[in-house]
Amino acid sequence: MKRILCTLLLALGSAATLLAQALGTVSGRVIDANTGLALEGVRVQVAGTAATTFTGSDGRYTVPNVEAGSQTLRFSYVGYDEMESAVEVSSTGVTRLDAAFEVLEMEAMVIQGAVVGTARAINAQRAADTLSNIVASDAIGSFPDQNAAEALQRVPGLSLYRDQGEGRYIVVRGINYALNNVQLDGVKLASPEEGDRGIALDVIPADAMDSVEVTKVPTPDMDGEGIGGTVNIKSKSAFDHDGMHASFKAQGIYSALSGKTGYKFNGKFSTVTEDGKLGLLIAPTWQVRKFGSYNYENDGWSEEESPTDGNDYYFLEAMNYRDYVIERERYGVSAAIEGRPNENLDWYVRGNYNRFKDTEQRYRTVIDFTEGDLVALDANSATIEDLRRFRRDLRDRVKDQDLQAVSAGFDFRNSAWTIDGKLGYSKGHEESPDETQYRFRRNTRDGVFTYDFSNAYDLRISQLAGASIENPASYELQRVEFTSDAGDETEFDALLNARYDFGGDAPSFVKFGGAFRSKEKTSEVEVFEYSDGPDSFSFANLAGEIGDYPFGFDVPRIDRAAAAEAFFPNLSSFDAERVFEDSELDDWVSNEDVLAGYVMGSTTIGRTTYTAGVRVERTKFDSTGKQVDLENEVVLGNERFSRSYTNWLPGVYLRHDLSDSIVLRASFSNSLSRPSFGSSAARIAINHDDEEVFLGNPALEALESTNWDASVEYYLPSLGVMSASVFYKDIKNFSYEYEVDGGYAPLPDYELTTFANGSSGEIRGLELAYQQQLTMLAAPFDGFGVMANVTFADSEATYPTRPGETLDFIGNSDLVGNLALTYERKGFFARLALNHRSERLREDEEFGGDIYEDVWVDDATQLDLTVRYRVNHNWEIFGEWANITNEPFRVFFKSPNGGGDRLGQWEEYDWTANFGVRWSL
Repeated sequence: MKRILCTLLLALGSAATLLAQALGTVSGRVIDANTGLALEGVRVQVAGTAATTFTGSDGRYTVPNVEAGSQTLRFSYVGYDEMESAVEVSSTGVTRLDAAFEVLEMEAMVIQGAVVGTARAINAQRAADTLSNIVASDAIGSFPDQNAAEALQRVPGLSLYRDQGEGRYIVVRGINYALNNVQLDGVKLASPEEGDRGIALDVIPADAMDSVEVTKVPTPDMDGEGIGGTVNIKSKSAFDHDGMHASFKAQGIYSALSGKTGYKFNGKFSTVTEDGKLGLLIAPTWQVRKFGSYNYENDGWSEEESPTDGNDYYFLEAMNYRDYVIERERYGVSAAIEGRPNENLDWYVRGNYNRFKDTEQRYRTVIDFTEGDLVALDANSATIEDLRRFRRDLRDRVKDQDLQAVSAGFDFRNSAWTIDGKLGYSKGHEESPDETQYRFRRNTRDGVFTYDFSNAYDLRISQLAGASIENPASYELQRVEFTSDAGDETEFDALLNARYDFGGDAPSFVKFGGAFRSKEKTSEVEVFEYSDGPDSFSFANLAGEIGDYPFGFDVPRIDRAAAAEAFFPNLSSFDAERVFEDSELDDWVSNEDVLAGYVMGSTTIGRTTYTAGVRVERTKFDSTGKQVDLENEVVLGNERFSRSYTNWLPGVYLRHDLSDSIVLRASFSNSLSRPSFGSSAARIAINHDDEEVFLGNPALEALESTNWDASVEYYLPSLGVMSASVFYKDIKNFSYEYEVDGGYAPLPDYELTTFANGSSGEIRGLELAYQQQLTMLAAPFDGFGVMANVTFADSEATYPTRPGETLDFIGNSDLVGNLALTYERKGFFARLALNHRSERLREDEEFGGDIYEDVWVDDATQLDLTVRYRVNHNWEIFGEWANITNEPFRVFFKSPNGGGDRLGQWEEYDWTANFGVRWSL
């Protein structure tokens, strides 16, 4: 560290001498002559010197402090032949590469068609300051997957958290998705998720993006939040192409399980004025997907004494059978106005609007084994007599999320100075208005049931005696639950950075800046219960079709339309009760302001670049919730809590270019993740049925991570890369949920659950990756390409609630791997891709009381196929087949004494097919 700082001081000390020299600036732009796309990540070097830079996403580069006179610039881009060009550098103003033309055009060699996205990603990765992975769109702006989350699932070290079979959240290096940072064009996004920091990336269609970058090692000029990493979604730009450009895609989406077909449309139009100074872009998208799933899951296991042999075994308390009918609609638009009035200034204003509407009917049958007499029990089976309380439900819900974001920024260059700034505002909103759950229950105590299982997912339930539970006439109305909830998050960001570059034999720079971020998160809930309705409001009168279930119990569905028609116009016929606890105690507002500043410096000696710096972030947090009189169910007023804290985040970084093709990196860095709003809100929730109290804790501290990383990357000439990286994270201040001794004072007989800091953990891993176009093979085999990566991770965490135990991180898989084979020739492209993830503790569940109560998600392997054919320069037809082998989502519990695993959940989605056409100008 001292050596690096001394080197930086020497660089600063030589500034006056350098300024006395005749120095100039060279700038230009690099595009692909075949596709017209700007080339990001082109290495530009002044021959014979250490002065090196890389082109940005728009293909532009600037090399300051170049000695005036005749110079030669060398351009290197993986997949192209290296080329050189002479330039006469002026000591005044900015020198273009060549006075005869404004852009440097490289002839396309092996890069065409779908491979363009691979080339852009590989070269952008090589150019990154620290270890990063990029997924980029291809020549016509298409991604290989349907949304932002799924577009990242094949990146080394990344895995998906799926919902109903669709990728929603990104897990980076085994770190829970809520602890990662998500940005749009470098500005932090608000989260539409109620009570959570995690941003579901399926809200953002892949067609709205140009590329997605995952930075695994933060530098001081980056937001310090995100102990797993930062996901930055880059919007499309008008300057991606010269002149006018347009594209359009139309597709159908078929779900095998539901037998229904949806559709998707998206397009893009951009234009750049003839003088190249102003660009406009608009990119709309619209998707409707109709699908479903079948699910069966436990509703609790408890240890019970067997009436047959007197031993203790786990007893299945209840079983839920569920089938879902789902329609998901996504639509949005991205727009931008961008300007380049001269060589020194760029500016932009960008806006994004995305909406996600999830319409869901959940049909559920509940068999509660605790409502009977247990007459036989062993490790794998049980028999229950005189069983009652069978239930049939319908939850009719629409979850509506929208995400709005607008940002404005500039980039100003004047000789050795570069100054950039950004303003960003985003708002995430989620609501579930008028969520209705109809519940009918059968109380006749005459059922004899047995269950047995040979493995966790082969649990069979049989009715041995009693009236059939499939008869709707035997059920009575229990109640109708009516819920409306909503949450908002607003985010305002302001960033300003300044950088000064020094020339000489050891090119160096200093960079400093600051940022301000203000966030507000709100939650509001209203719950009513309706009971004792008219006799006509019965399951028999509302019974609908019987689904094609794999469960063995064919209880009819509650007809959605008939239930709504019979309920809403006749509300006065029901006994209504407002549920005070849920309607008042889950209303809260939290505010978080962050003020940050940093300074960093870098110097390059030969092929080695040393960088060091520090970032400091000051956080002010306050939360307001309700104070209530529980006995009289009266709101007494608001209760407010506030606190402030400071985090120092130093970092040291080393990059050594062993050659233009081999890059070595090593770093020490620090990052943080602030507590979730749901656990830190000043709120209280009471469950009188179970005599439980849940209490938020606004005093929770931020998680802190100390990170060590090292990597080697070898960029192959035939458009490929081989890489290996190791990482180690030491994380402190994990928050955990626990039960407080002594309970809750106002209700001393109730159990009190809240959150606290005190847990710690560490995670270490190895990432190996190989990707290459096999152009060295003889035709026609030269069209093949291969992609393979694997991540091995080992995590250890300690929690005060589990003394003496070492646990895995929640959400961490020991093994995540991808394997894909591609083939492209004469307009035809095909990709067969396999994704594997080993078992892990479930991301959205807390640790149990012991190892046998922990919730595990089983390993999963998904196989997908993509086929495209480019008919001509403008038209392409395509087909995609996802989840070919119908891989289910499986959850299990472990058992003691060598017993078999116990059922947690089993859910299937079947395969999905997408098919359509693309057109591009």
